[in-house]
Amino acid sequence: MKFADFISSPEINKLGIWIGETAPPKFGYWVAKQISSILSGQKKADQVRAVRANQWVLSGKTLSAAELDVAVRKVYKASSFCLYDYYHYMRNQESIKKMVIFDDNFMEFMEYSKSKKGGCLGLIFHMGGFDLAGYAIAISGMRPQILSYPQPNPGYQYHNELRKREGLNVTPLSMETLHQAASFLRNNGTVLTGIDRPWKETRQHPMFFGEKSDIPVTTIQLAIRTNVPVVAISVIRQNDGHYILHASKFISMDSHNDREEELTRNTEKVLLAGEPLILKVPDQWSMFYPVWPQYLDKMP
Repeated sequence: MKFADFISSPEINKLGIWIGETAPPKFGYWVAKQISSILSGQKKADQVRAVRANQWVLSGKTLSAAELDVAVRKVYKASSFCLYDYYHYMRNQESIKKMVIFDDNFMEFMEYSKSKKGGCLGLIFHMGGFDLAGYAIAISGMRPQILSYPQPNPGYQYHNELRKREGLNVTPLSMETLHQAASFLRNNGTVLTGIDRPWKETRQHPMFFGEKSDIPVTTIQLAIRTNVPVVAISVIRQNDGHYILHASKFISMDSHNDREEELTRNTEKVLLAGEPLILKVPDQWSMFYPVWPQYLDKMP
């Protein structure tokens, strides 16, 4: 079973919420560890292979087959722990306030967003408890438009409904919502969306960790068209259970005579800002799709 389909299905979300609300952390983390061990052991599954290839590139293509087995298990375990935290604390605003810590750059970004002095595009790396961090943003009074995965299946639709219940303005990415987002940015609003989920149909292949990737450049068009700065965002789970929500300094978009060059180079600027944080905790990069598909058949 595909991990992303598994964790986003309505049935598993409902079961997860029930376990999260009723199970104490010691038991909840044990359940999460057992599930992650089963899923990561499916070595022929597409998404396990994708995680394996991604982790191999992160290591500079140095990990052996045995070391990759360990790295993949760590990714599934970290993601499962964050998912338990999400279910356990999603309805407890006071706990979320204590758990999620904003770094100085994120505080600056949040105050700028709430001031309505100008638009800003926040591009999120899929790290740590990004859903829990989204709730913390909503609780803090920030009201961005969030562009989620396009054409969501029933599982993703249910996940989006959970987010909406907590005050998050989530709209699946489409031509219509892109136009809405552009208008929102021009009217001094803030838009948040992912930056690191690959798209196999992309024509441009921006460099990421020194390799040509399948990261799409679509969202960068929003910043260029509306002339707003970009902030790279990531969240990292700490050993004590807290989460730190990181943001980069404001990143301005550069102009190029060639349109495709402009999109590719500006996407690379944002990706570069996220690389150090991913390398700091590679097991918390919850990317279950092949960012570098050219290495799926080359990894150990």
